[in-house]
Amino acid sequence: MKLEVSALHLINRAMNKENLAAFDASEAVAPMSLNCAGLEIRKLDVPSIADPRWEMVSLRCEYDLGGKELYSVTWNKDGQEIFRFMPGSPTPKRPQNISGLYIDLNRSDHKQVTLLGPNTGKGKVDLAGSYGCEVSSEAPSFETDYREANMSVAVPPQSPPILEGMRPSYEVGQILQVECTSGLSYPPAVLTFILNGKEVNRALTKDLHGVGNIDGNLVSTTRLGLTMRLERHHFSGGSLTLMCQSTLPGIAHDQPLNVIEIATLAASNQRLAQEPPKSGSESNVEFYPILTYWTMTVIHVIRYNSLRFLRV
Repeated sequence: MKLEVSALHLINRAMNKENLAAFDASEAVAPMSLNCAGLEIRKLDVPSIADPRWEMVSLRCEYDLGGKELYSVTWNKDGQEIFRFMPGSPTPKRPQNISGLYIDLNRSDHKQVTLLGPNTGKGKVDLAGSYGCEVSSEAPSFETDYREANMSVAVPPQSPPILEGMRPSYEVGQILQVECTSGLSYPPAVLTFILNGKEVNRALTKDLHGVGNIDGNLVSTTRLGLTMRLERHHFSGGSLTLMCQSTLPGIAHDQPLNVIEIATLAASNQRLAQEPPKSGSESNVEFYPILTYWTMTVIHVIRYNSLRFLRV
């Protein structure tokens, strides 16, 4: 990434106590092009998902100075500086006091910064965010390169969800009643039922009590029930497909986990599945001959009784 060093940026560098004597005001006059040739960040190693049960997380920044001397390596989180390494300073390691973030200075240097996890007892820890590494070379070039990457905090489930209660076959009008249970995760997984490729109406589902307080009161399971009456249109081609999908909310690189079950239409209903449903007009046509017959019979009876009455 090519940048321009402004006069203000150079003045700020020079205002460090250890650099006051070496500061040349002429450097603050003309901006210089950064990363023209030479300095380059080759790799930024930031875990896309960090396990909150880890004691620490190390973020690495691998770079090539192109033969130049290192001025500083600066790490930031969500745009705010958290750690700076300056080899030319009497105090090379400079952590910043950031709420929810604790740095292990013994494991942080010009190549990496190590963040302490929640289990270290330091207090509330918030590791999730966007982390950036900026590498700058010394005068006179003052080249700079910058890279950033996002890190989420989660414990992904290690297995697909489990679907229970599904029968191998159903008849039209019968009740489909199943339960789906996710694997242990943090945050709790979100479960979704998908019937024949379409998401099932949430009104037909019910949240059930999952298993919590496992592994340090962190990971837990999610359970979701589904109850619905099956109609003929659910058995397209004589079968239905039910999927239970598990996802982690708010996790950028989460991969959904699925379990799929297939049920067929009972043998006694197979003929119904192949026949198109009869419309209301077709049913009325079949009823017309019967209605006509009974109407004519009633008319004849009335006429016969009327003639007898007149003769009397």
